[in-house]
Amino acid sequence: MPTDASTDATVLLRLDEADELAAAWVCALAERRGIRALLIKGPALHLHGLREERVSADVDLLVEPARFEELCEAIVGSGWRERPSLLISKLTTVHSKTYLRDGWPCDLDVHSFYPGFLADPADVFEALWRHRWVLSLAHRDCLALDKTAGALVLALHSLRGATIQPRHLDELEQLVRAPFTDDERAELAALARETGCVATLESVLPRLGVEVEPTAAERAAPELRYWRERVTAGSHGSYFWMLALRKSRWRDRPRLLWRAFWPTRRDLLVARPEAVDTIRGRTRARLARWGRGIRSAPAGARAVWTHRRGVSP
Repeated sequence: MPTDASTDATVLLRLDEADELAAAWVCALAERRGIRALLIKGPALHLHGLREERVSADVDLLVEPARFEELCEAIVGSGWRERPSLLISKLTTVHSKTYLRDGWPCDLDVHSFYPGFLADPADVFEALWRHRWVLSLAHRDCLALDKTAGALVLALHSLRGATIQPRHLDELEQLVRAPFTDDERAELAALARETGCVATLESVLPRLGVEVEPTAAERAAPELRYWRERVTAGSHGSYFWMLALRKSRWRDRPRLLWRAFWPTRRDLLVARPEAVDTIRGRTRARLARWGRGIRSAPAGARAVWTHRRGVSP
């Protein structure tokens, strides 16, 4: 049926379509401003033979750290908005910001650095930038990670969630079964050492046939302890509150403990949008949250206790 030219048309994007268009768009946005950015994960991993093809719920972009905020401001200025975050996320997630937009089924996840790389974020980006690879998306050339760099990022990503999420464990197993040449193994060893992920991937690199020793700086990095705790704890929420409390000032700890015990209405509804927004509904949601916290607390405490002596000498 003919429609008036002024009538707004609604186009429903499939997730795979949205992923490709959003990736091409954000890469073009960065390029126009002269900001270096690299797509991480996504379809490049399948094209490199590192994991099976699948559609992601978000587009991951690594940005040169010095211009991270500039690109984030440009994304907001283009009509995207930052995803509402919880207090615990603000306290423990400092490496990325997530953006969403009405009508788009995917998110933009923009990173200033990637967890698990223990070298200086600027140095890590320069090393990964040398391993950039051209990927065509939505009829546009974008910059992604090559096979070597992609394998390290996938290993770090999968290892963090492998303890409680079968998909991440499965992707890790796919990675270790992927074929690598001797030259590629040598590149993996060199890049892992340069970016400081030899110790964080100590359980993965040998399975890839990569024998390499971490540098003294990597062994001494305080972040190594937190990484090992995070991997041991999985994604259990109790651990993140333990981490936030440990990093906070003493005078702030009573407030944090209260917020862990009794989240604000906003935090509760952001975390559990299915909760009924009434006094009774919010109380039920909080009680359910206590149950999950009690069940996950042993895993968090065990992670802290296991790595209490810190990093290796």
